[in-house]
Amino acid sequence: MIQVIIKKEKNDIQKISLNGHSEYEVSGKDIVCASASSILITSVNAILRYQKDAILVKQEDTDTIHVTVTVLKHDKMIDLLLENLVALLTELASDYPKNIKINRK
Repeated sequence: MIQVIIKKEKNDIQKISLNGHSEYEVSGKDIVCASASSILITSVNAILRYQKDAILVKQEDTDTIHVTVTVLKHDKMIDLLLENLVALLTELASDYPKNIKINRK
């Protein structure tokens, strides 16, 4: 299962972590992992194109998703992109509740 951890402070997202494998299908054919990765990559790239120093992305080299996005700056656009990332992952989790779980802290 993919575990998504969203840490907020005063309604602002401070950190988002994705860890694990959805186990929907074998690696390389897993549509849930592919979807979660695509959502994350698209959102991270949009934020970095907008403001390079707004986030810090740490990825461990494993066979599963293991990425942490730490938010360094907030403004209206960055927060909108982060909220969109969370909304898309939440929608994916509602479609595949056995494969991805959202934890808010």
